[in-house]
Amino acid sequence: MRVFGFVVFVFLFTMGHSQAPQIERWDKRFGGSLADGVINIIQIKQGGYILFGEATSDISGNKTEPNWDTTLSTADYWIVKIDAHGNQEWDKRFGGTSVELSGMARQTKDGGYILGGISGSGIGGDKTQEGWGSYDYWIVKIDSAGNKQWDKDYGGPGEDDLYDLQQTRDGGYILGGFSWSGAGGSKTQSNWDHSEQTVDFWIVKIDSVGNKKWDKRYGGNADDYFARIIQTMDGGYLLGGSTESDSGDNVSMPARGKEDAWFIKIDSIGNKQWDLRLGGTANTYSGGYPTIQTSDSGYILACGSTSNIGGDKTENTYGDADYWIVKIDANGHKLWDKDFGGAQGDALTYLTKTLDGGYLMSGESHSPAGADKTENNLGSQQIWMLKTDSLWRKEWDKTIFTTGGNDVGYAIQSDDNCYVAMVSTWAGTGGYKTQPNWDSTNLSGDFWVAKFCFNGYPEEINEVNNNIRISVYPNPFCNEVDISIAKQDLHAASFSIYNVQGQAIYKREEDNLSPNYTKMLDLSYLPNGIYFVEVVVDGERVVREVVKE
Repeated sequence: MRVFGFVVFVFLFTMGHSQAPQIERWDKRFGGSLADGVINIIQIKQGGYILFGEATSDISGNKTEPNWDTTLSTADYWIVKIDAHGNQEWDKRFGGTSVELSGMARQTKDGGYILGGISGSGIGGDKTQEGWGSYDYWIVKIDSAGNKQWDKDYGGPGEDDLYDLQQTRDGGYILGGFSWSGAGGSKTQSNWDHSEQTVDFWIVKIDSVGNKKWDKRYGGNADDYFARIIQTMDGGYLLGGSTESDSGDNVSMPARGKEDAWFIKIDSIGNKQWDLRLGGTANTYSGGYPTIQTSDSGYILACGSTSNIGGDKTENTYGDADYWIVKIDANGHKLWDKDFGGAQGDALTYLTKTLDGGYLMSGESHSPAGADKTENNLGSQQIWMLKTDSLWRKEWDKTIFTTGGNDVGYAIQSDDNCYVAMVSTWAGTGGYKTQPNWDSTNLSGDFWVAKFCFNGYPEEINEVNNNIRISVYPNPFCNEVDISIAKQDLHAASFSIYNVQGQAIYKREEDNLSPNYTKMLDLSYLPNGIYFVEVVVDGERVVREVVKE
């Protein structure tokens, strides 16, 4: 069974030759007195956001409806509507008398929402159909105000876990997850492993009111874990996840490591067209997400890797695990790959294209500053965001600071060119989090959402850590800029200035510095415009945008 997982989303700040967002707008926490975890965020067409997850809390905190399980020992789906400023407009819970765990929510063409996950409940509460096995896919359709319109249950005689869903061009829905079930109930095919000890992908196509059109399973002789599905330009679908299976059955390629990313292209009625296995030589490889179909009909795939060069991987991993991006063509042939990471473990959760044609990656990181990561964590696991340009050159990265030890989530770009992150966190006030956890003991989680925007110019003071303070003044400037560093036992620092093309126009390293050191730079010779001042102090790096007038 899937553990009670919490997913969380958060935001951005500095570093690189392009200005990162400043913490300007707002952050909000949503939850009750018990464990509540967010799984995804939707920026909706009417403005504002939808947060979807699961909650065990009864009425308390932000939660206005009771849990269907009066013992409060199991979770219900929980959806929260907030406006563009983070203010709660409404919340709804949907569940039965046993456990419901959230998988994914999407906004639908009629302005409502489709919610999906797994249910262990029979008829009762919001659930109108008996389950087929221990856990089934459970879908709830609601209108724009959160009122339930219909619900449906799909499953076999064993356990079936839904992880993703999409509304299709015909107005229906495609559901994806993985299954231990044999044939029976809603499931028309047994798993490839007839012992039912391993999982296969299980895809279910339904119409606009939940009537099943077809279902298919895809897999091999070992575990095949589904992650994501997208509808493709030709009306078919690309499925992504991971496989531990040997070649055979639906898996056409031999293993690279113990676990590899696995992608399957199917047509509009579920017939397999091709599959692609990707991995390095390491023993562990996390699954892949088909995220973006490109204008050339190829795909950008978001993966995670523990491997160095070898197999399909052309760049070494910086730490225990990195973000790994792979581009393939329309027929599933790999074109190139890129690795991004810090010195320890980093898990990519979400990839999206940005308004300027670049890309935003986000997920969870255990890494300190180093390699592509420019800031140390405040808690043991934090949300980490990395922005690239359209050519996949890193522009900046940002760690989202809380005092929590196990933050999980991702970030999206909002349509006003800001960034919004959602996070499941047990953290109280601290870091970028300005509100305490609803559970004052900090022993259970809340939803946490933060919005960050470009703020013109960075504030004059940037605290690199508790022991170092750096200021750049004045900004804007006419001729001279003062760079001040305050740090006990200050020994050495390097100073660099770059133009907007990323060309270094000044570099200097200095040592034997006093604890409060100010460097004055005469930049009167530079033409007016935007520049970037980079200061590195004892391994800590900060980049500030300055304007010459």
